[in-house]
Amino acid sequence: MPLNVIDLIMADHRDVEMIFEKLRREPENRPALVAELAAKFVAHARAEETKVYSELAKAAPSERGEVHHGVEEHHEAEELLAALMAADPDRPEFATALEKLVKAVKHHVEEEESDILPAMAKAIPADRLIKMGRSFSQAKAEELAKPPKPKGRTKEELVEQAKEKGVEGYSSMTKDELVSALGT
Repeated sequence: MPLNVIDLIMADHRDVEMIFEKLRREPENRPALVAELAAKFVAHARAEETKVYSELAKAAPSERGEVHHGVEEHHEAEELLAALMAADPDRPEFATALEKLVKAVKHHVEEEESDILPAMAKAIPADRLIKMGRSFSQAKAEELAKPPKPKGRTKEELVEQAKEKGVEGYSSMTKDELVSALGT
């Protein structure tokens, strides 16, 4: 039986949890594990935002707030992931950065698995969830095949976040000013 998008998302969650455990237990392998985590997390988040959250928002408009919250949590986790990538794997700040990321991702996963995914199972027919699974998997594969981006968020992403948060004068700010205004 083909897997539906909910099964695939939950499998990704378990995969990331295993990588977190390896990061704690295998300090000699941290550089490779961080690279694997970064690639998988970003691919998962992008595919979820483009192929899953948008479908849920259409099928269950009352879930738009949860969908928006999920996207915001992805952005927060990506910032924490950037801090982890910048940390020296042999220094204490690595463990601190890892624990902050683990806490944020764990919170997101718990909310997604208790709120968003059950709402999706209720609002979207089973055959559509299977089609979404294929689309989600394809989007992840395309993201994983892209060349790595430079660290940090683009100015366009920062402008969008400033707009959403109601930061005054965001449209005329430089990237550094946006980072400062957003406190990121």
